[in-house]
Formats: sequence, structure tokens, C-alpha cells
Amino acid sequence: MTQSKGKHMKYWLLIADYKSRSYDLARDFKKWDPPLSLTAGPGTTVGDGVVLWRGARGGGVVAIGTIAHITEEPVERLLWPGRAQDQEDSADSAPTRLKAAINFGRLMLASPLPTDVLSAAGMPQVQKSARSTDTKGGLIELSLSESQWKELLCLADRVQPPTTWPAAWNIPPGSIVQRLNLHEVYGGNSRVTTCTSGKTPNAFVFIDIDAEGELAPHWDESILMTPGHGQTRSDPSEENLALLAHQRRGVPLRGFITRGSQCLYIGEFAVDTEKPVERWVIAGKRTYRWAPDREEEVRRPIFRLRQLNGLPVSTIDTDPFLQAPSMGLSLLPSNDQPAESVVRNLLNTLERDPGVAASLGRLDEAQVLAALMQRARRKKDLDDLQRKVEDPSSSEADFQELLQRMTWLFGGEFLPGTARRNLTPRDQLDLALLRPDGTLHGVELKQANIKRLVVKPRSHFIVGREVHEAASQAMNYLRELDERRSQILVDFGVDIRRASFTVVIGHRNLTTTGATPEEIDEAIRTYNSHLSRVSVITYDRLVEDAQRAFDLSTPEP
Repeated sequence: MTQSKGKHMKYWLLIADYKSRSYDLARDFKKWDPPLSLTAGPGTTVGDGVVLWRGARGGGVVAIGTIAHITEEPVERLLWPGRAQDQEDSADSAPTRLKAAINFGRLMLASPLPTDVLSAAGMPQVQKSARSTDTKGGLIELSLSESQWKELLCLADRVQPPTTWPAAWNIPPGSIVQRLNLHEVYGGNSRVTTCTSGKTPNAFVFIDIDAEGELAPHWDESILMTPGHGQTRSDPSEENLALLAHQRRGVPLRGFITRGSQCLYIGEFAVDTEKPVERWVIAGKRTYRWAPDREEEVRRPIFRLRQLNGLPVSTIDTDPFLQAPSMGLSLLPSNDQPAESVVRNLLNTLERDPGVAASLGRLDEAQVLAALMQRARRKKDLDDLQRKVEDPSSSEADFQELLQRMTWLFGGEFLPGTARRNLTPRDQLDLALLRPDGTLHGVELKQANIKRLVVKPRSHFIVGREVHEAASQAMNYLRELDERRSQILVDFGVDIRRASFTVVIGHRNLTTTGATPEEIDEAIRTYNSHLSRVSVITYDRLVEDAQRAFDLSTPEP
């Protein structure tokens, strides 16, 4: 709709409820309508411009639109004792308020217009107005000229996606990620259909393309019909509110199609504000352990979503998971070119002025940067090792190439890097690690694809022949090192008197003898309990232990 001819256009600011609690937003969503109808002042007219602002890090202008129409609605008020009922029921005395319905024609939820761009364009008043107001749920008049409004629209068309955390998005459309990895990095609940990110300004919807019947997702021209999360009450649940309120919160809605533990990112969506829910589907009954006789009907809303960008799934006839690339996630942005430039400039400065290094070393930020860089490198190496371990065709040389730069996997008591591998004339160690006191720890690497990792000759599983041979090989290395201890200490300064060995062999999921992972662990644990200087571990157990240690060291967002 347009303004009346000759009437001056006004501009308004709306603050997104990015950090609002779910129950606060739920009061506005009782009718399951995205509340883009907001309280308006007396000066509001149809056609006025509206700017949606999301605060916090990575925020800015996230949507631009206009007021589509204005309605007048009654306001509930309290009945005071002694007041005449007929006076209370009088239509003339009933208070009213104006509600403005907003149509956001430009959504930049994933690519906000940041404050530096607005300031450079001569519009710092947008940020100042957003920071100086405490109004929630209403429109705030914004001081903009007509030319500034046009410039704002042009900036919105040219805005680039953010590259810094937490607004940066690292997953290209058409890429497969492990769902647990997704929630590890971005937050959210891995067991629901819709949820908020938790750590970043995003909302997620997970689409089960293998669902059948009324819950099967399908396209109706440009609208995707997909089920939300099951609920028993009439008001929106916290899970469904994440999708329904994503525009009100000023955050993008990221769509994934799921299969098992994997999910494939297909792009950004927006809920249909005119008709968010197509219909309801009865999905079963819910019972309660503490009340066996209580039974409630579980219903799931079929949401209507518009795809804004990404993979055109509606036009794909084949399985989208076929030949889709897999990727691991980290906290760093995918576009690291600016970071490379900054690092190069910093290194040049350090070379010219060594005193700068001493100053940087005293800064907490420098220590944080070093920790983040180390963490990102270790995460990438761990993801690469995971892929190699799960590939039955991987060789010992493949593992050695990776593990020689991942000595931290074997414990924090070892020095970075590896020692000399040829300490005796006849033997060459796969990895030679040193403790700070100069003692040696060797690592013997074998294949992961060991079919008979454990065997069951009688009533219990025992380690297979390949495991015993690998452990015996490590024992022979230790005997040879012991016999040449004095010469090695003189020649290389390495004390092998208390040397030990780790044998890495096999994968619990690649064995073919019918043993469960628990039975394999028990057999290897029993075997290790009778060894003194040699221990055996499987590749998948090594990765799991490293991942657990990695997760425990995750910094708070």
C-alpha cells in the first residue's frame, strides 16, 4: 500500500526481541500469527518506512519494510469497584489503540547492515536511536531524510555476509554436517525439529525427507510445507516458537534436511507471515510415567516456509545426499582471507620491531588468539583423522602423516613434535615422542581395517593375532632400545631406560567377528592389564578420547 498523495513519509525503528525469553514472546503468539502488527503512535500512517534493528554482536539493520495497514482495536482494562456496569460496557467509553501491520520487503537477517557501514553512509542516528531507547514491541520515530532512506535501500541490496563470530555462517548450501557437530558449534537441541541456535543469532528447522503420509514435507509452488515439533498444548511450544518468531527476533531461519545422524544444509527460509500454519496433524499420544491414566494428544503444525536462498531442493529429482560433500565445523569463519592479511601484517611488524612481541605477550587477547588458533588447527586435524579412520582403505602411511603433527592425542605430558625415529640400526619407530625429562615414548601404527581384531575361541573374547603381533613388535623395540641405552644416551641425549610404547590398531566398527564395542574394549583392557610398558588402543577409541578432551576444553561462548 502507498501513502496518501502529498503526505510526508515518516520513518520508524523497531527493535528485534533477539534476547526475549520464550514465555515473553509466547504471549504475543497465542493465535499462531507472527506478530508483525505492533503498537503505533498517532503520527503513524500507511506507507511509512520501518527499519528492524537487531542488537548485540554481529547485529545491525536486519530488515526494511513499510507499514501495510493500520487498525484500531479495543484495549482490555480493569473493572473498578462501584463503577456502573452499563458505563463500562459503553462502546463510546471503551479505550482503543492503533496497531500497525508491517510488511518487510527486504530481509537481511543473515547479513545485517552493520554500524560502521551506517556511520560511513552518514546515518549514525540509526544506531544511536536503537541504543538510547528502552521501548519494546513498539515503533520509535527515526530521523531520516528521503535521500537517506533511498541510500539505506541501496546499502541493503549490496550488503555482504558477516565474517566474524557469532554472526558468521560457515556452512555452504549443499554441504553435509554431523548434527551433533552442528549443535556443538552453534548450540541448540539435537533432538527437536525446530530450535534456536543458543550460541549464535540463528534459528534451525530440520526437515525429514524420508517422512511419509501427512508428515511428509512437500512443495506447493514456492512454499515448503514441513512439520514443526510435536506439542500437546494450544499455545506455541518453545521449539515451534523458534520458527514462528524468527523474524520478530531478527534472526535467519536455517533449513536442513536430515537423514540419520547427518543433516544437509539447504539454505535460508522465512516463515509465511500471512499464513504461517497450513494445518495441524495428529502425530500420536503422549503418556506420563507419573500419571499412567493421563493421555494427551500430540499435534504437529505444518508450517509454510519461503526459501530465500540456497540449494533449490524443489527442483532436484535425485537424492540430495548423493555426492554431497561432508565438512567439519569450527568456531572460525569460513572466509579466512581477511585473517590471513592481518596475520601477515602482524608478522611484518614483529620482524621490524621485536619489542612488539614482548608487549603482545603481556596481553590477554594475544593468549586468547594463540589458544583459538591452536584449537582450530587441532579441530581440523581431528576431523581429518576421523575421516581417515572410517575409511577402510586407509594405510599406515596415511595415519602416520596425520599423527606426526598430532602428538597431543597421546597426552599432554609429551613435548610438541617428534624425536629421531632411527635410534637403533635395525629399527625405525613410527612415532617417537619425548617427555620433558628426556624419556622416550614410541607409537606403533597399524591398519584400522583389522577384521579379526578380537576372536572368541571359547567363552570370552581375546585379542586377535594381529594385535598380539603388533604388541610383540613393540616389545622387541623396547628390548633393542634397552640393550643400546648407554650409546643412545651419548649419541642422541635420549633416556630410554623408562621408555614405553602405544600400539594403535584396528577399529571397533570394522571387525567382523560379531563382538560389540564393549566386548572389544573389555578384551583389550584385559590384555593391557598384563602388559607393563606397552599399551594397545584402537583408532576409534583414540579419536573418541581426544574428542572428549577437546569438548571439555571448549571455551564458554
